[in-house]
Amino acid sequence: MSILERWLNPYYLNPTTRENIRQSVLAKPGPKYTVLDNFFQTEMLDELIRQHSVLAFNEEIDRRAPDGSWLPYDGAVVFAREGKHFGSELFFAPEWHRYLMQLVDCHLPDPIGTEVKLRWHRPDAGGFWIHTDRGDRAMVVIAYFNKGWKVEDGGLLQLWRVDEGQAPGVPQIDGIKPTERLDVLTRYKRIRTATPGGGFPDQCAHDLVLIDQIVPVYNRVFICNYQHDPAYHSVTPSNGKERTGFVQWFGATIGRTR
Repeated sequence: MSILERWLNPYYLNPTTRENIRQSVLAKPGPKYTVLDNFFQTEMLDELIRQHSVLAFNEEIDRRAPDGSWLPYDGAVVFAREGKHFGSELFFAPEWHRYLMQLVDCHLPDPIGTEVKLRWHRPDAGGFWIHTDRGDRAMVVIAYFNKGWKVEDGGLLQLWRVDEGQAPGVPQIDGIKPTERLDVLTRYKRIRTATPGGGFPDQCAHDLVLIDQIVPVYNRVFICNYQHDPAYHSVTPSNGKERTGFVQWFGATIGRTR
């Protein structure tokens, strides 16, 4: 049995399914991404969640300001290491990397660099302001572990695209404070800003329109290609529930963590 057969729902290994997903990604006019449900074999995912639940996040990197307050991205992380953490047989397998690249039409030379963060977010996470991970990162997969998660629980992954429609009444929001709870993200579908994370090349204000919101439910994955589009995104604040999962980035210059 291959690693992909061991970990993935057989439906997503079907060649026709894979090509249909790729075609739907290519047809998107903005960010090139896909959202797939019931993605992993449940017994493998549940064991990953069990192992994740006992990780010592407080002994690794937590995202706090110098005064001890939580930053908006408020996540504690453990970097997955090959041969040490459960799931590394998948995370660091070249066939997994090639599989994801095919789904979202990403093209990277071998050897493909990768970095995996096992993540935990506190119950009242403040959210993450609009930003892009583009740069040395060419592709990302985010997997969610959260059973019973609802829209009203927050923690929604939001996708934005630049839209210079200059619609009247669009609020301009700049200079977000590092410790600010970002409830503003739940109030608007169009925002004008000059200060998204990662910045704009011209450093001028641009209109961004909300194109999708993804609920971080159990066994859902989000896969995105940054080679075609910056894929500006944000995360809304959470409302009383811990949020967990993993994020895996890929890029030609990202180092493997062993």
